[in-house]
Amino acid sequence: MNYWILKAESADGGIIDALPKESPTQWKFNAGEPLGRQFPSGGKVSFSDHFPDRRKVYDFVRNTVGVLLVSSRVKQVLDALKVENVEFLPLTMCDHQWNPIAEGYGILNVLGAQDAIDMEKSKYRMSNLVKTDIARMKSLVLTENQIDPKADIFRAKHMMELILVSGRVLEALEKAGVTGLKALPANGYNEMAVG
Repeated sequence: MNYWILKAESADGGIIDALPKESPTQWKFNAGEPLGRQFPSGGKVSFSDHFPDRRKVYDFVRNTVGVLLVSSRVKQVLDALKVENVEFLPLTMCDHQWNPIAEGYGILNVLGAQDAIDMEKSKYRMSNLVKTDIARMKSLVLTENQIDPKADIFRAKHMMELILVSGRVLEALEKAGVTGLKALPANGYNEMAVG
């Protein structure tokens, strides 16, 4: 089965550089654990002042906080596929002056992880802080025989910020016409080569 890494990409889309006020600590968004009870109700994010000309809103929103920030359209695609290991944390998108411009957005928190990285064949650098975690991926090789065939979206054990999707999910997202999405083949993925 083919697996893909999803990235938000656009030339003119707004970029988010902070989580909503009173959000859980940033690292918790890569833990694969539920955050719904800790996430602030009515949370808001705004376009970054560092990118004043970037004002458009896409279904996948670029951000510097390492989360999948998506529209309700993305959530609807996953709901239609009966993907159950995700949690949608709703928030309101605001422009640079904190004027609400889009509702129905949220952080897609992927729960759990798969033992997806072939630690012998992949090329990577381990973290200095957490000795069992990968800090940088130079060339990813998947252990496809260890990935649950029913896993349509998942985090990779040892590199929890890495979120992969099945070809089934990618095809459904493309068919739905979601915007701001770039899909990279998981096998051979080099995060340093991604713009």
